[in-house]
Amino acid sequence: MSTSIEENARGYVCLDCDNSELFKGWSYLFRLYKPISENFDFNNEIVCPETISCHECSSKNIGIEISPNKIITKHMISERSGAWLVGEKWLLDVDETTVFTTDFIKSLSCKELIKIIFESEGENNYEKLHNQLIEHGFNEWNMDPEFFSKSRFSLALVYIYSGGIIRQDEYGLLDEDSSYGFAKYIGF
Repeated sequence: MSTSIEENARGYVCLDCDNSELFKGWSYLFRLYKPISENFDFNNEIVCPETISCHECSSKNIGIEISPNKIITKHMISERSGAWLVGEKWLLDVDETTVFTTDFIKSLSCKELIKIIFESEGENNYEKLHNQLIEHGFNEWNMDPEFFSKSRFSLALVYIYSGGIIRQDEYGLLDEDSSYGFAKYIGF
């Protein structure tokens, strides 16, 4: 199940120095590519941290402030399950120990994540993509955006494994100054 944190809550916060703006780590970046003008492109990127540490003091002691003065310390980053703050301050309940395994793809958590990605792009057919993902899984992608323009897909869900700076502001998480590890897609 997904919810959003309270409007005044900071989200990820370093429990050692109180930083809530800049972190270092690895994330899954989700993009929904679709036809825009003559090419396939995306308008929004959903950042889903896998590991984070404080950019200011390098601490890995990170909590999630879900409302002013209420911080969760047991979450996906520290425990590999539980609350997972992603994108535009959405809080998912992740009960799987490894993200993007077959079990995760079949889970309600994955379906909720796909719903968030689709709704951020103004799309609503996320259940069809989730069912296709269960059946076929992700394919390797060489990060060539023209690949989708040449394909017969109407939409393509992409995730990119990214390492670098994770910026957090009042709107949520942003990927900044990162390098990419690998990319995968599923089109339909």
